[in-house]
Amino acid sequence: DMTDAILEAARNIRTTEPSIVFRWHSKGRLKTKRLVFECIRDGLGYPSIKHDTIGTAQMMYYGRFSQNNNGATPEEAHDWANVLCMSPGLVGRRKAQKTRSEGGGSLFPAKIMEITLANGFDWSYSNMQLGPKTGDATDFKTFEDLWEAYRTQYQYCISLVIRAKDVSRHFEGKFLQMPFVASIDDGCMELGRDAMELSEQPNGWHNPITTVVAANSMVAMKKLIFDEKKYTMQQLVDALHSNWEGFEEMQRDFLNAPKWGNDD
Repeated sequence: DMTDAILEAARNIRTTEPSIVFRWHSKGRLKTKRLVFECIRDGLGYPSIKHDTIGTAQMMYYGRFSQNNNGATPEEAHDWANVLCMSPGLVGRRKAQKTRSEGGGSLFPAKIMEITLANGFDWSYSNMQLGPKTGDATDFKTFEDLWEAYRTQYQYCISLVIRAKDVSRHFEGKFLQMPFVASIDDGCMELGRDAMELSEQPNGWHNPITTVVAANSMVAMKKLIFDEKKYTMQQLVDALHSNWEGFEEMQRDFLNAPKWGNDD
């Protein structure tokens, strides 16, 4: 009933902040789920829907990497809430995420797709080799060739992000102390460790911005290049390098291609 009241209030007040999140579970009541969809349909972009069971399992998994073998208990994992940019995390006076940088980082799948089509080379911005050489896109014979090249580029990128985060976390623990935050965390007070150093419950969130852009791009390429063969990969590469100038009809076809998640 409280969830329904919050959703109804959100629809009536119509303010973008604070944002709200709905923990979806298969056993949740239909009336509440319908309210969730109606609230989203109003156009304010919330609530964000998170999978209750997956969030709980994620907390238990992260707990296995606790610095002092004091990760989430089943009860704590079940009581997760969203922290930072919509990432499940523990709540309370202990084991909660104490700083934004305790989590992961950001990467841009759309940019990864762009350099995949250029053999790992960033021609549109830095004019340098950003990723591994995964082959000339015009030589890809099947969609699977494109997918494997993209996956290799993605793996390389996220490895860089994680390694950079590991290095930054090491130095944050040494030089970026947060005594006030430590003073309100029971674990820090009990163990005498700073908030930037202690990670009883790690949170390895990552923020892949533009994921749907990359997904829609691949769906369009699969349809127009590999399935229907209406265009060639060389034509697409030429169009991108021309910012679609002179390729307006082709651009419309790609914009009108099926979109991921729409059951097209």
